[in-house]
Amino acid sequence: MRYRKFLTCGVKDFPTGNFQRLFYVRKEEVDILVLSPEQLKFLIHDKDFENSLTPAIKRTKDAFVFGCTTGLRISDVFSLTNKNFEKENDDWYLKIKSKKTKTYSYIKLPSYAVAIYKAYKPNSPRTPIFKNVSLFIFNRNLKLIGEKAGYTQPIQMTREQLGKAKKVTINGKQKQLRFCDKMSSHMMRRTAITTLLILGMPEHLVRKISGHSHASNSFNRYVHYAQAYIDVEIDKVHNKLDSYV
Repeated sequence: MRYRKFLTCGVKDFPTGNFQRLFYVRKEEVDILVLSPEQLKFLIHDKDFENSLTPAIKRTKDAFVFGCTTGLRISDVFSLTNKNFEKENDDWYLKIKSKKTKTYSYIKLPSYAVAIYKAYKPNSPRTPIFKNVSLFIFNRNLKLIGEKAGYTQPIQMTREQLGKAKKVTINGKQKQLRFCDKMSSHMMRRTAITTLLILGMPEHLVRKISGHSHASNSFNRYVHYAQAYIDVEIDKVHNKLDSYV
């Protein structure tokens, strides 16, 4: 006597067929949008631009720059207090435990980040450094900052689905976006990681600062993005050398 194998689905010997083979794990990858080193330097150092901002917008800009420098998530930036800052000799360090990954980071701060901290340093040890605002307002302010800074170049967003790149559409129609329209809190951590890679910090050190594991697929995307940026800059140099004027 021959027997057929059945999948049990609440009832014994209930045949389910092979429909499960039609399912797949949905995987999407969206373009990484980050500030270039030149754009970040503008937000850090241009005093005329800074002086043109209202106090509330300037506070958003400073919190954003601090996040783009340290690689912190927005929730971690708004949780910072005086106890997270420590001075050793003439150097300042940021000590923090990530809310998401529960990993500890000990990051040396550049002078402009220290200046931002001192500008907002509260008297109380428990008061947050940066006044907490809603994510909606923070992202809205970032878009205003980007527009005012001239980051209005058109961009084309794509998603990778099942290994194929597809243009992002809204209600079936392709929408023309500007760079500033896509500025958000997510850009802080991505900018910090890619900036460190672009400017030559070894990958294993960037992983340590950002809390990524060696096998992290998301970190590998940052590496590929940084390499693409470096290739573009190298091409500019090569194009100048190709011509003899």
